[in-house]
Amino acid sequence: MRGAVALLVLLFCLSGAWTQEESGGVRESDVTQQGHSAGRESRVREVQIESQMTDTSETTNEQTTTLPDIWTEMKELRDMVHNLGTIVVEQRENMEVRLTASEAEVKEQRNTVTDLRVELMVTKNKMEELEKENADLTAGLSGSKSQVEVLQTKNAAQAAELSAIGARVTASEAENAALETRLSASESQVEELKRATADRPKVAFSAGLTDSGTVGPFVAETTLVYTKIFSNIGKAYNPATGVFTAPVRGFYYIRFTAMSVQTSFYFYAYMYKNGQKIMYSQGYNAGGYETLSNGVSLELEERDVVYMRIPANYRLYDNSNNHNIFSGFLLFTV
Repeated sequence: MRGAVALLVLLFCLSGAWTQEESGGVRESDVTQQGHSAGRESRVREVQIESQMTDTSETTNEQTTTLPDIWTEMKELRDMVHNLGTIVVEQRENMEVRLTASEAEVKEQRNTVTDLRVELMVTKNKMEELEKENADLTAGLSGSKSQVEVLQTKNAAQAAELSAIGARVTASEAENAALETRLSASESQVEELKRATADRPKVAFSAGLTDSGTVGPFVAETTLVYTKIFSNIGKAYNPATGVFTAPVRGFYYIRFTAMSVQTSFYFYAYMYKNGQKIMYSQGYNAGGYETLSNGVSLELEERDVVYMRIPANYRLYDNSNNHNIFSGFLLFTV
């Protein structure tokens, strides 16, 4: 009887252990540890039960069995089984609580791992973006450095050019100062010349001989009267007499032109100063029209006279084309 009861207790304990081993959803390490703990407790119970069974067997062999003893032992065994069942239930409940906690922890850790993976991916993407930005910044910095070097070279060239321009400007300023000095001196000279010119008399004349054609021949040497006045500044030439009278002492330039149409003949023109012949001009007409001209610079005193004459028996020719001109002007006073 005791052996049967012990066997039932053993089977009950093993059934509890098997139930604990079959429950899942926890991490392998926790389940394994819990299984080992339950196994150790089961083996302890088995040893206790075997010890009790051995004691029971020995007691059965040593003494005669009586009914009150059996019921007493049965009661003890019942209490023992009840206690063992209570312990198993408590252990099972503890295992379930621990299993639930382990499952929650595993779930939380999985969520944490998932969050960490997401965060890692985000961080990795940010790192890649930062690396790309860094590469772009490096390339931009290299380009900027090259541009800065080019600008520095240009600035150096411009500085040299500006220095050269500054030197040229300085030289130009000095040259301008010298030119201003010369200009001031020239202006002073011009003013002096203006004053001198304003004080100096203006003398110039020019006159044509005639529009009538042939002049001469005359029986004696005759003064030529140039009646066609082109200019007579200072009124020093007299168109009635053909005589120019110097209004002031100075140097004068006097000139004339003459023309002949008498073929195979000589023609002449004389210039006189105060009754003295100072110029003798001769031409020869081989055929058609022949002209001659001459001029001289004279120092004349105030009221000296100059005029032109033609010798006896010779001719000149003039018309509206003004082939015969008598002219002169004052160069400067003395």
